[in-house]
Amino acid sequence: MAQMLIYKEIVPLNREKHRSLRLQADTGFAFAAETHYVPVVGQEMPIAARDYPLLFSGDGEDMVPFAITGLNQGENVFVDSDGQWVHGAYVPAFLRRYPLVLAEGKDGGYTVCVDTTAKGLSEESGEPLFGEDGEETELLKTRVQFLQQYTAEMERTREFMKRLNELELLRQQDLQIAGPDNQVYRLRGFHMVDEEKLAALDAATAGELHEQGWLAWIYAHVHSLNNLARLQQRASSRRRAA
Repeated sequence: MAQMLIYKEIVPLNREKHRSLRLQADTGFAFAAETHYVPVVGQEMPIAARDYPLLFSGDGEDMVPFAITGLNQGENVFVDSDGQWVHGAYVPAFLRRYPLVLAEGKDGGYTVCVDTTAKGLSEESGEPLFGEDGEETELLKTRVQFLQQYTAEMERTREFMKRLNELELLRQQDLQIAGPDNQVYRLRGFHMVDEEKLAALDAATAGELHEQGWLAWIYAHVHSLNNLARLQQRASSRRRAA
């Protein structure tokens, strides 16, 4: 499941069991070093398009936008050898919410969960998630609010993807990129917007997409494809350095 991509051992956050748990900030992104694609929500697409190629992947209702962060499986060229994200590049919210996540229950409600394997979690250092009275600290409240906002944007993104599929605007496209080092990179199983079908939309449909804010997301995706060459250059530079 794409939404669990970087999570290893998720458990519900419990104010009694995890009373002493602390979260240390700025521990880096080593947990994402082997993730060559990262889900993004639609609201992020215009800013993420500055740094990454944005493609779509998944089946049916599970299709989501992704920022492509590497051309080889298991390699994220935006995480350096120290586990830090490349300076100046946008960090997707999917990664910034880690190690917390909202897990949907059978009743449709959500439970705050935590990846117990996260490097920044301990009982010795960092800021507490719960106070001595067992109540949520301001840190945890802020984190949970971010999770709630992210989940709401995920739902809006699902509506966006549903509309793209209804309009049959997506086509599967396998990409092959040849680097200056004679290395051939291949991206398979992703989808792209069919620009001919996009241009052929009637005024009413185009107006609907614009009103929803989705037309900007679509063009962010289209323009982001220019980053494929930059990603290839970054991958080649890392390969030579290794």
